[in-house]
Amino acid sequence: MGQAVTIAVIDDQDVVLTGIKTWVAEDPQRRVEIVHTGTALADLDDGAAAKADVLVVDLRIDGELVFDKIAELTEQGRRIVVFSQHTEPAVIHRAEMAGARAYITKESNEGRGHLIEAILAVAAGGRYTTPSQAGAMLAASGTCNGKPRFSDQELRTMRLWLGGLTRAGVARQMGISEHTVKQYLERAREKYAKAGRKVPTRLDLYREARRDGIVTD
Repeated sequence: MGQAVTIAVIDDQDVVLTGIKTWVAEDPQRRVEIVHTGTALADLDDGAAAKADVLVVDLRIDGELVFDKIAELTEQGRRIVVFSQHTEPAVIHRAEMAGARAYITKESNEGRGHLIEAILAVAAGGRYTTPSQAGAMLAASGTCNGKPRFSDQELRTMRLWLGGLTRAGVARQMGISEHTVKQYLERAREKYAKAGRKVPTRLDLYREARRDGIVTD
């Protein structure tokens, strides 16, 4: 048997932490080891949590959705499994776009049935698609009259970049990293491609964004 995958868990509900500990303990192969549990994302910067192979985090911390923090952790190279009570496809899709490699809902049996396998897949550098995530992906792939659905950050990034700013300029304007700007633009291109509208160049993206009313002359 190989070395166990280490995880850090961030959640403010004791019942959730207990459930995760139980599922880990029930794995006969002992493939996962919990090295940290806590209630604050700041705890992930120190000690064993800083070196954990995978982070299992709630999507709502201290009453706020933490999409930006997930994106930040992803930029740092952390691998994330979201375990949340939110079941709305738009929320699941947004977490995935922020960098979550698996999304498991608390309001179902997904935790017991999928958490360990999701952690192992993510630790190996892959993704794991649960039924909830599959449904969100299906919903997100839809279009309205051929127009892809973009997040607010994706729309703002496109408008600034297509308006003439460099990626570095967009990053400064939005208060994010240049890498995140690049990710938002790549996601916009992917969404257009899924809608059958390939935009490999800046001019192509401008043309389609103008067609959709995202940018204007």
